[in-house]
Amino acid sequence: MFSKKKKKKRSKSNKRRRLIVTVLCMIAMVIVLSVSIGTYIISKRYSPYSSLLEIQNIDQKITQSFIILDKNDKPLDKNTVVVKFDPIKYDKEWNVDQLYLDTLLAVEDSSFYTRKTNGYSIKGTMGAVASQIKRKLGKDVVSRGGSTIEQQLVKIMVFGTNNKNTVSDKIVQLIDARKLAIKYGREDILKAYLNELRLTPNTVGVKAASIELFGNDMSKIDSKDPKQVAQVAFMAGLGQSPSTYIQEFDKVGKSRTQTVLSIMKENELISEAMYKQATEVVNSDKGEFTLKSYNQKGTPKEYQAYVSKVKDELSQLNLPKNVTIKVKTYADSQQLKELHNIATGTYPQDDRLPNGYLEHKESLTAISVIDTQTGHIIGLSANSDNPLIPYTSTRSSGSTIKPLLDYAPAVEYAGLNPSSIQNGSSFTVGDWKVKNYGDENYGNVSASFALGLSLNTAAVEAFQLTSDQQKNSMMEPLGLNSYNPNGARYNPEQAINYPTNVLALSSAFSVFGNDGVRVEPTTIQSIQTDSLQIKLSEPESKRAMSSSTAQTVVSMLKEVTGSKGSEPYAGPKYTGFNQNTYVMKSGSSNFESSVSDSQNKSPDSLLAMASPEVSIATWIGSPSYVDATYATTTFPHDTANQGRVYLMNSAFKVMMEGRKPKEFKFGNEKLISDDQKSYPIPKIDEITDIDMDDVSIENEKVDPKKADKYDSMEKEYNKTVERLNRTYRE
Repeated sequence: MFSKKKKKKRSKSNKRRRLIVTVLCMIAMVIVLSVSIGTYIISKRYSPYSSLLEIQNIDQKITQSFIILDKNDKPLDKNTVVVKFDPIKYDKEWNVDQLYLDTLLAVEDSSFYTRKTNGYSIKGTMGAVASQIKRKLGKDVVSRGGSTIEQQLVKIMVFGTNNKNTVSDKIVQLIDARKLAIKYGREDILKAYLNELRLTPNTVGVKAASIELFGNDMSKIDSKDPKQVAQVAFMAGLGQSPSTYIQEFDKVGKSRTQTVLSIMKENELISEAMYKQATEVVNSDKGEFTLKSYNQKGTPKEYQAYVSKVKDELSQLNLPKNVTIKVKTYADSQQLKELHNIATGTYPQDDRLPNGYLEHKESLTAISVIDTQTGHIIGLSANSDNPLIPYTSTRSSGSTIKPLLDYAPAVEYAGLNPSSIQNGSSFTVGDWKVKNYGDENYGNVSASFALGLSLNTAAVEAFQLTSDQQKNSMMEPLGLNSYNPNGARYNPEQAINYPTNVLALSSAFSVFGNDGVRVEPTTIQSIQTDSLQIKLSEPESKRAMSSSTAQTVVSMLKEVTGSKGSEPYAGPKYTGFNQNTYVMKSGSSNFESSVSDSQNKSPDSLLAMASPEVSIATWIGSPSYVDATYATTTFPHDTANQGRVYLMNSAFKVMMEGRKPKEFKFGNEKLISDDQKSYPIPKIDEITDIDMDDVSIENEKVDPKKADKYDSMEKEYNKTVERLNRTYRE
């Protein structure tokens, strides 16, 4: 009896202790932010940038006219006029519709005209901090921004694209926002904010962005037209994450529009009836609600994917305004036409290619071709109305990531070689059972055989041989680290499932044909105006792996297209090229039981290759992750390769026409110099006999003792809040 009471007391004591730690953590984060704000306000009063903040009134409309040529000076896109900037003005009345203004403020800063504080909102800031704390503690909450229009304007003016959203950045924004709000009226601030917004890569300001996306400048909106109301909702909600909402328009862009429409209804900006009508327009499958920029009217269909990438690169450059700019690219217009025919499934089939076809005409396809040695983008194509797909649509890599994330680091750092013995049978990592294609078990196999047959078990084992730092030392120069949602940390499932796109994949694979070096990809050869030749910087080259590692992985990848490999249909018999002149790797992703009718279907089916001349990546994808109707069949083995091999072999044939294939050549370059050290790693021969069924990975546990450093800070927090209240009252 005494023992039970003792256990109950101990249990209550533990719960109390955990509660105290949780509360302290929450208080600590609020205090850290509040104390920092208070310290800055009291000790410095304003940041060093404050005196430089001046709102610039630019009333001139800025346009650029582009003539985009292929490498032979044949036009790909002629006299494309892009509105870079169209000023919003306020002179007793706005030259932008009031419905848009009201919606924007309802979404971003509802107290803009009513709050007494200058440039910041205490309630908004504290609410944002509280939601961040709850999220970090594992609570399922929606994070709140809490930034005012003034703070957002300062963020654009001071930080531009270099804003990291750190605590120190937020503090500077808050201080400068207060100074800006004291100096300028609300209309001046709102006008400047709308004119400074970067909502698309090609434009500055809301009006220019709206012209590019919808063909109207938001000056006059028919509030009785549900289509125009939906456009207002999209534009008003775009500022939170412009690139995501535009690139993934059909998925998250439309979802964001519906969210804003509900806010408009709640704030009585539109009626219940209009809300329903506008929602129906957004959800319609008749193409009523689309982005104009996706259609690229005036640009031939076969050039649209390539031209969209050219314009994307041009938008990053500071080019002359109000002039005609002639852009010469690295593409060949005839090759782009043939790639388009391949992507749409209308290219003549090769008799050497058995069963080569696109299973569903409604499936999405994309092709990317890179010049291996120079990094020049010489081909981009897609069968979609969205020409951005080849370089913005982030999908699963499937097994195409294995040579890059799993095997190359293991060869470079862990001493893995083609003859190393690996595990070819299922095992468990945490709650994840790692299985091979077809759920086959092979026992102990050589690393070369494992990569050739694309065994998942061996790939995950190779992945586990190296540290995150070692993996990242390759993924960064490969241009793939930016796609990792976990930053510089990698999890085992990424060994066979990593987010990327076909352009990034073709660029990364080029290292195998270029002695381990990747050159930053570009479409632009030269830029010229009537009187000026624009000087372009040389594309950056980075070594991603040593020469010996590149050579080792290439030798292993040759088994992929061998008779016992995973891609025999992509072998010399069907490509017509000597196997010593190229390597390939395929990949497929899974629906993971999220779609009821997805058995033996894959939402992503890829094939990537590298040769000393060209590096190509091809993709066939389901239009949706929630519907397998137009997904490719990936099992059994003899049907898994049809579409992607057709795309790859046809593209390879087109891009190599008239060229004599070269064999791979490798030097003696190292990735890491002798004086650099890396983290200790297990040697390959020490783990080959481990029973992989016992391998597991546990999540890192938080040390409760870390909360101790936040003791006695609550009093300081209360003082800081009082200082803030006193400051805005003054």
